[in-house]
Amino acid sequence: MGFVNAHFVAYTTDFGATAVQGAGALATVGVAGLIGGLAFGYFADKFGRRPLLSVAYGMRMLGYAVLLMATNLPLAVVGIVIIGSSWTSVISLTGTVTSDEFGLRRLGTIYGTMFMVMPFGASSAVWIAGHIYDLYGNYNLAMWISLVMGFIAMVAIGTPNSGISKRIWPDTPKFD
Repeated sequence: MGFVNAHFVAYTTDFGATAVQGAGALATVGVAGLIGGLAFGYFADKFGRRPLLSVAYGMRMLGYAVLLMATNLPLAVVGIVIIGSSWTSVISLTGTVTSDEFGLRRLGTIYGTMFMVMPFGASSAVWIAGHIYDLYGNYNLAMWISLVMGFIAMVAIGTPNSGISKRIWPDTPKFD
């Protein structure tokens, strides 16, 4: 998501949009995130947290695919809305999947560690995307990397629970 925050406006100017138009398009992420967060939460209650988290990562992957094909601002807006609709849902769904897998006893430590490490990944992705742009004159490789990472996340979360937490911490009681 670091790419979207830092480079989306510059990306849209590469095919003729003004910076103000690109920033306006980026603002749609917030609205899409609100709608997506509510929808993903509702459907996670009906169909399960893991499958919906997998779908959220799949939507990010689809959004990056649309951005790769975009040659104009309207198509880029479609891509950013698809990405944005999964934006906030991933945070809450990650917490619930983590508590399902590891229980509530260790949730604070595990979730806190995840969100302590995440800014390093996001900031390095921003730097890498900028470096890729400087080398190649476009963001295509950066978006392909984001698309592949979305695929890996989608498959990893979508894979049925292996019970690894029970093998790592067999004595951990789950407080639900």
